[in-house]
Amino acid sequence: MELIGSFAAMVAVGSLILAFVPRKADPAPRLEARIRSAITRSLERSRDELAKTRLALDPRTFLALQVAAPLVFAVLGLMISAPLAVLGFVVGLLAPRWYIRYLTGVEARAAADDAPRVLRAMVNRAAAGGVYPDLFAAAAEAARHRWVKADFNEVLGRYFASEAPSEALAEIRRRQASRNLALVYDALIVLTRTHQPVSAAAEVLNGLGEAARSNQRVARSAAAESRGLRMQAAFLALIIPGLFLYLLLANHALVAPVFDTDLGRFVVLPVAACLEAAGVWLSWRVTRLEV
Repeated sequence: MELIGSFAAMVAVGSLILAFVPRKADPAPRLEARIRSAITRSLERSRDELAKTRLALDPRTFLALQVAAPLVFAVLGLMISAPLAVLGFVVGLLAPRWYIRYLTGVEARAAADDAPRVLRAMVNRAAAGGVYPDLFAAAAEAARHRWVKADFNEVLGRYFASEAPSEALAEIRRRQASRNLALVYDALIVLTRTHQPVSAAAEVLNGLGEAARSNQRVARSAAAESRGLRMQAAFLALIIPGLFLYLLLANHALVAPVFDTDLGRFVVLPVAACLEAAGVWLSWRVTRLEV
């Protein structure tokens, strides 16, 4: 009886303690909610990346390409060997991101030349006694790149549509691939949000103009010096696969062990493909110049 009474007392004390322990206010999110949240974040990130490239591509389509590309490359690699299927899956997983980064770099280099020109026009208009809409109009007139011109015209149109300039600038800022233009928009956002006079804007934009011109001089000098390295890397990246293709067509028996033996299909060919991909990636990283 004493044992039963002790056990009952332990159960009662344990129940009392559990009754006073606070429960979680929010249960852990279900797997479905987590998947939806991950997809939403991926779509938002893709929307910003596609906006910088100026591609008229729906983020859902880009997400579908990111899912389909690894499968397609893996199937193509599986036609030769299993290691190439793994390599194809990895390449397909990274290829859409690489392509978007390449397009972003192209857009950044094309738009970067307009930054000093746009800043100079805005500073001159501010010195002449203009207001913020005049600064936006001067920037649109001075810009030569079509997207830079279109962005400032959009800011001007939203201003006359009674939209807050800082909100319009913040939305268009997300599309800027060029770092110099992104700094211009950041400065304009701060100036308009804090209601700074145009005279203060002229001083800030003048300082940014000097920095942008200095950055452009350095970028052009570095691009000129690295152009030869890029041509050499591209030649080396093409000559080895081209030579292998020539031997395959001209003398198949010479390269037959690569396709007809297990050592060739499972070791030699995958290792060669990995080295080729690594060489192209390293060459691109070394000669890459971000503006």
